[in-house]
Amino acid sequence: MSAATTAPGGQNRTGPPGWPAWRRWLATGGLVLVLVCLLPPLAMLARRYVFAESIQFCVFAVAGPALIVLGAPWRFLHLSHLAGRLAAARRGNRSFRPAAGFLIVFIGVSLAWRLPPVMDALARQPALVAAEAVTLLAAGIALWLEIVASPPIAPRLPRPGRAAVAALAMWSLWAVAYVLGFASHGVFHAYDAAGSGLSAVADQEIAVGLVWAVAGGCFVPVVLANMIGWVAGGEDADEEFQRVLRDGNERAVVRGWGTRPRRRPTSSA
Repeated sequence: MSAATTAPGGQNRTGPPGWPAWRRWLATGGLVLVLVCLLPPLAMLARRYVFAESIQFCVFAVAGPALIVLGAPWRFLHLSHLAGRLAAARRGNRSFRPAAGFLIVFIGVSLAWRLPPVMDALARQPALVAAEAVTLLAAGIALWLEIVASPPIAPRLPRPGRAAVAALAMWSLWAVAYVLGFASHGVFHAYDAAGSGLSAVADQEIAVGLVWAVAGGCFVPVVLANMIGWVAGGEDADEEFQRVLRDGNERAVVRGWGTRPRRRPTSSA
């Protein structure tokens, strides 16, 4: 939960212990980016250019969720109690399954909104952008809560697991963009860049570059930070692996099909 600290100059500020004051502005920046994507002129350009729609997609799926989670806006949104309960529940469940589930949902939702028929529908029916924003933001926030700290919510995975989840999410976005980048013709039919001097193929190539850059710029630092922290922190890989197995076995014992550890014989006096 939040704790009061004293800033230089004797002014009080409120925030998580050890949490830099500037981090609170990240959530504001993320929300502003989302609003910019929903309002003109970008909302109108996204109906004509694939690269403009890709800007919307990158903000909804990656940049917006990353900034919101890193900014830990739970207190300012009056969600401190809910965040505290979620943090307590996560401390009691260190399983890999929830993170894997959120990763699968993120990949599935992201892929669904990049399919050609869906992309064409976004250009023809602007109201669908609201559904795109809601679903991508929800999937993205759930994913980012698994790989970065958002006090009082902490990632349930060890550092290597966080790096793996971030890398897989990034590669999934890169793979979809990679397929689009190799197209020698216009894949989408509802976008019309006529009169702008930008061909359909060039429009798609710019979109591919944007997705690659935003996904890499957001996920690569998470991968590197977690791997460097894992190595520099002196965490032993075998010890971490054994801890995961031990936690899994304890949950299995509760369900009745695990193996209880043997008790050491006690020596009589």
